[in-house]
Amino acid sequence: MAISKILHINPHMNSETYHLKTGLNYITKSEKTMNGLYVGAVNCMVENAYECMRNTKEIYGKTDKRQAYHLIISFEEDETNPDTAFEIIKEFVNRYLADNYEAVYSVHNDTNHIHGHIIWNSVRFTDGYKYRYEKGDWERQIQPLVDEICEKHGLHTLERKQKNDNEKQWDEYKNGPFVWNEQIKRDVDECIIAATDFNMFVQMMEEKDYEIKHGKYISVKPKGMERFRRIKTLGEDYSEEKIRKRISEKSMSKYKPVTVQKTLRIKSYRGHVKKKKLTGLQKQYFAMLYKLKKIRKHSYSNNYKYKDDIKKLNILQKQYLFLSRYDIKTMEDLEESQNLIKARIQTTNKAKKILVEENQKHKEIFEAVKIIKKEKQAAVFYKLGDKTFERQNNLVEEAKKVLKHNDITYKEAEKLEAYYQALIDECNKTVKALKNDMRTSYAILKDIKYRAKKETLRHDVAKREEQEKITSRHDVAK
Repeated sequence: MAISKILHINPHMNSETYHLKTGLNYITKSEKTMNGLYVGAVNCMVENAYECMRNTKEIYGKTDKRQAYHLIISFEEDETNPDTAFEIIKEFVNRYLADNYEAVYSVHNDTNHIHGHIIWNSVRFTDGYKYRYEKGDWERQIQPLVDEICEKHGLHTLERKQKNDNEKQWDEYKNGPFVWNEQIKRDVDECIIAATDFNMFVQMMEEKDYEIKHGKYISVKPKGMERFRRIKTLGEDYSEEKIRKRISEKSMSKYKPVTVQKTLRIKSYRGHVKKKKLTGLQKQYFAMLYKLKKIRKHSYSNNYKYKDDIKKLNILQKQYLFLSRYDIKTMEDLEESQNLIKARIQTTNKAKKILVEENQKHKEIFEAVKIIKKEKQAAVFYKLGDKTFERQNNLVEEAKKVLKHNDITYKEAEKLEAYYQALIDECNKTVKALKNDMRTSYAILKDIKYRAKKETLRHDVAKREEQEKITSRHDVAK
C-alpha cells in the first residue's frame, strides 16, 4: 500500500526559485538514490531540470507565487523494493504529468520506509497555464491513480474506509524525523554559530519562522509542521543546557560541520486560494506597463528608436513587481514597507557582523587551510625526493599542526570556511536586494507626489481658465 501527500513549494524572499532549486537538489541526492540510479525526469533532463522550469516560467511571465508541487508517495515497510517503487513512481509521472509538465522524480531507500518524490513545475510548458489543485483532487484523482498502479504491481491499495487511519499514518510520517530533523538541526546549528547568547538564539530561530515553546524542555515548530518537537530529541548536543554551552564556548572541538545547503520549506495545501485582484495603485502601474509593452510589436532592428521607452518599461516593471511583492495598496502601505525594509537591512547587517567576528576567530585555521591548498603539491614532490621544495613542505607540516591543535581535519576546516563564507555572501545578497527595493520604493513615492502635484496644477489652470471665461461673459453682458 502507498500513501500519497501533495505539498507546494513557495517562492523564497530573495530568490523566487530558490526553494524549487533546493527541493530538486534534495530529491536527487546521490546518497539517497543509489548514486542517481533511482532518479528520472520527463520533458527535461535531470541535470538541467531547474533551468528548464525557470525558463518556462520566464517565457510565460509567471515567475512569482507558487513555484512547484511536491508529491511524496510512501510505501509500507517491507512491502516493496526500490526497483518496483521506482516503476510505480515513473508510471504515475507518465500518466499524470507527462503531457503538460516538466517533472523530476526519485525513490529514496535510505530509510526503513521506501518513499518516492515527484516535483513538477507549477507552469505548463505547453500553454503557460498553472497547475490548479482543487479541494478533493487527492481523493478523486491522485490517490486513486496511485492505488491503480500499486494494484497492477501486486501491492495492497488504500481502501476508502481506511482513509482516517491512513491520514493518521501520514500525519505521523509528515511530522516524523524523516521530513523535519535535518532542517531543524541545520537551522539550530546556524543560529548557535551566529548567536552571542541564548536569547539571541531564540530570536534568530523565530526570525526563521519557528514557533518556540518554553517549558521543562524547549520545543520548536517550523512553518508547515503541525506539532512541536523537543530540540533535545535531535541528539545529545541539542539539550537547552548544551545549546547554551555551545553558544558560550564556540570551541572548535564542539563544532559540528554542517552543509551550506538549505532544506525545502513546505506547507500542506489547505484548499484553493482565490486569486487576489489588483489594488488601485497596482492597477495604475500595470496600465502604464501594459501600454509601454506595445513597443514589443516593433521589429528588433527598430529597437534603438525606442530605447527610452524600453528603459521606462524596465523601470515600470520593477516598480509594479515591487508593489505586488509587498502587497502595497495605499500610501500608508508604501511607507510601512520602507520601515520594514530598513528593519530587515539592520537585522541582516547585525547578523553579518556577528558572522564576520566568528569567522575571524578561526583565522589561524583558515590560513592553515590556505597554505595546505597552495603548497600540497610541492610537499608531495619533496616526499618523492626533490629537496628544493623543503620550505614548502615545512609550511604544510606546520599548517597540519595548527589543524591538529584545534582538533579539526582539513576537510572539516574547508567546510567550515565555506559555511561562514556562504552565510556572509547570503547576507550581502539580501542587503543588496533590500537596498534595491528601498530605491524602488523611493522612486514610486517621488513619482506619486510628482503626479499629484501635476494634477493639482492642471486643476488650478482649468479652474482659472473657467473663471476667466465667466468674467469675460460678464464683461460682454455689460
